[in-house]
Amino acid sequence: MQDKKGVQKLWKKALHKYRFVIMTDDSFEEKLSVKLSRFNVLGFSGVFVLVCFLAAIFFMTKTPLREYLPGKAKSDIQNELIVLAKKADSLLVVLEYQKQYLQNINTIISGQEVKDLEFDFEENNYDIELTFEKSIEDSLLRVDVEAEEKGSLQTTNRSEINIILFYPPLKGVITDRFNSQSKHFGIDLVAKEKTKIAAIQNGTVIISNWTSETGYVIGVQHKDGYISFYKHNSMLLKTTGDFVKTGEPIAIIGNSGELSTGPHLHFELWQNGIPVDPENYILF
Repeated sequence: MQDKKGVQKLWKKALHKYRFVIMTDDSFEEKLSVKLSRFNVLGFSGVFVLVCFLAAIFFMTKTPLREYLPGKAKSDIQNELIVLAKKADSLLVVLEYQKQYLQNINTIISGQEVKDLEFDFEENNYDIELTFEKSIEDSLLRVDVEAEEKGSLQTTNRSEINIILFYPPLKGVITDRFNSQSKHFGIDLVAKEKTKIAAIQNGTVIISNWTSETGYVIGVQHKDGYISFYKHNSMLLKTTGDFVKTGEPIAIIGNSGELSTGPHLHFELWQNGIPVDPENYILF
């Protein structure tokens, strides 16, 4: 019974009316008068908090403010971030490739042997068993192929090489020829002093600098994987990144570098990272 009376008393106290009055300070004139109870104040406060909460949810879900919430970015922004991440990974791969490429170029300029060209099967653990025994199918295939080749024109590597035409870098006398065994990967040409050296084909200058061994060096990247190098120059007329045309002057013959024994041009021609004999490609 006492609990029931306590609840009634508490409920009556919550519903007890109070007057909230706003009046002027000087004349005490009443401007606003509102009757309130504890229950009304509590109810209004709950409604106000609920309205603020719903308004916050609305602004965070239906306005651009949602982009600032973690994990709530737009789908197009997320897709763009994924694309940028993939591009960053691709750039890292390209940079690593360019680093290896420049290392190979520096090795070529210094006249050292490119070790990357050698392929070691033992290192890669390739277990390949080769059999050279003739079989019946192999013999029949050979007979058919030889019969077809009797009426066809035979072409050699020499004729295929002659199809590719290069412009001679200069008019001179060859004093030392290509010899891969002695690691002389080019030819030496002697000409008059201040003779201009020309580009053998259209291309882009990838190297234009000075080294202690080969002096002033310039290298040009051509199509089909060809790279031409011109060493021991006295002056370079082009810089890295320049595009040169066939026959355009790119350097002046000279005697720079520790490996030079007199005014001449050391000319090298490489294809796909392998040195080739320039005399097979150019008529000097």
